Amino acid sequence: SGTGPGKSFCFATANVCLLPDSLARVNNLFNTQARAKEIGQRIRNGAARPQIKIYIDSPHPDEAFDHEVSAFFPANLDFLCLQEVFDKRAATKLKEQLHGYFEYILYDVGVYGCQGCCSFKCLNSGLLFASRYPIMDVAYHCYPNKCNDDALASKGALFLKVQVGSTPQDQRIVGYIACTHLHAPQEDSAIRCGQLDLLQDWLADFRKSTSSSSAANPEELVAFDVVCGDFNFDNCSSDDKLEQQHSLFTHYRDPCRLGPGEEKPWAIGTLLDTNGLYDEDVCTPDNLQKVLESEEGRREYLAFPTSKSSGQKGRKELLKGNGRRIDYMLHAEEGLCPDWKAEVEEFSFITQLSGLTDHLPVAMRLMVSSG
Repeated sequence: SGTGPGKSFCFATANVCLLPDSLARVNNLFNTQARAKEIGQRIRNGAARPQIKIYIDSPHPDEAFDHEVSAFFPANLDFLCLQEVFDKRAATKLKEQLHGYFEYILYDVGVYGCQGCCSFKCLNSGLLFASRYPIMDVAYHCYPNKCNDDALASKGALFLKVQVGSTPQDQRIVGYIACTHLHAPQEDSAIRCGQLDLLQDWLADFRKSTSSSSAANPEELVAFDVVCGDFNFDNCSSDDKLEQQHSLFTHYRDPCRLGPGEEKPWAIGTLLDTNGLYDEDVCTPDNLQKVLESEEGRREYLAFPTSKSSGQKGRKELLKGNGRRIDYMLHAEEGLCPDWKAEVEEFSFITQLSGLTDHLPVAMRLMVSSG
């Protein structure tokens, strides 16, 4: 069917820290196999709920779309991008749970040993992609530039083209999604910026190599182009200035930011302080949701930017913003089908995985409409 007056597509991304137990412990997380199963169940339960829409008179007059801290993954979730699904047994358990809801799942993406990539790898990319729509094309690239422990995983970017419909004239309606996990150590801005450069080049290459338009095959209609994942930098820290100004943010829109270094007032951090993961106040999705709705709660349970320079400046930095938002969901406004527009309908920070990972998943619903 065509998109008609408009069709919405829902995307979510999360870092689930499914590392081998000994490595997960560093983040105060245990029992990787049990967590994998529970994470899959919770995502499926959230996504499979009936979607109840309650429209209130413009709850956010400053914003064209709804935004919230939600105890559930959005109902009718279409696409899920996960990072740090490193442990193979855990990946299988997670996949078994998700398969009850998502028909198409890709996991164990990446390279091991010394193949292809530049250095020895003992872990894959950790990227998992699940979709309710058929996948038409896939590409994966490993970042060549990394160092320290991060170099042991084949971190990279996964690019997907999905078919989401067709027109009465039998033109395919497609969408593009990219999922990535950037270099972690906070001090390595230059490495992350290099990875963002590569990400942009690879995005362009993937679009070029997979767009099929010829006389025999009329142009496909591109409904959306989304990039998401754990970028490992935030939009507040003075140490992350380089990344905040990267040109990726001129080609893709980040619904949570006003500009480099400046967040929208409702945007909150997605990295939890690992010391408080099991406190009674935050150990259930409902509790964590309540806590994160207050500034006081966010100060206590979210990780905050710290600045290299100590003293007063370091202290001020800590008091700024709503925590470190390092998990991103971006969408393109250019390069779509000429008469169509893709607009954000909702953006949510999700507490449903409380006690199971040290990141908050984020989700975005895009409404695609013609003219």
